[in-house]
Amino acid sequence: MASREEYDVLWERARQRLRVGDLQLDREPVDGDPRWGLSLVLLPPRPLAQRIAGVADELAAAYDGTQHVYGVEDVHLTITSLEPYRDRIDRATLEHYIDVVEDSRGALDHRVRLDGLGGSAAGVFVQGFDDDTLRPIRVRMREAASALHGGAAPPMAFIRNTAHLSISVHREASREAAVVRHVDRSRHQELGEMHGARVALVRYRPCVGSMGIEVLHTVG
Repeated sequence: MASREEYDVLWERARQRLRVGDLQLDREPVDGDPRWGLSLVLLPPRPLAQRIAGVADELAAAYDGTQHVYGVEDVHLTITSLEPYRDRIDRATLEHYIDVVEDSRGALDHRVRLDGLGGSAAGVFVQGFDDDTLRPIRVRMREAASALHGGAAPPMAFIRNTAHLSISVHREASREAAVVRHVDRSRHQELGEMHGARVALVRYRPCVGSMGIEVLHTVG
């Protein structure tokens, strides 16, 4: 689990890059890209998703460049990425991960406290603290990815250390000093705890104004 100090280090590295416009830019995914592929995520209850989307709206007002800011339908917490982006997902691959998730219900007891904004050169996020309750399912899903790929999990199926919820993705290399000031003011903004979130296998179908999350299977 990432500590507040680790989030502080991430943000300190990002601040100067945001000020000078040295941003890590995202793009629409193409087949084989390591981002936006098949993933296991938490989908927060609607009231919490709306609260986070409101925080994203406030952030949007601070941006000078044209960046992607998440709407309420985009809000999610990635437990782990599993596979690269594919235009079409092989049915056997999907069924493999569905079976593992269904067999892992005992590892899905998660508690995530949302406290403050942070970020990187790639975007701004809500800081989450899960007290390692996500680690068991993350380990299990990496093992599942390894089993599917001859003992070597794809690079995106690493065991994450953070429990953050992204609220923006950078698409333009613009100077964003106002965003730095906004995040600095919001480093300890309490947003509550995530209870009753759905665990879901998803894929991404990005479209104008949305990350285009497609839910393929849910547990809980």
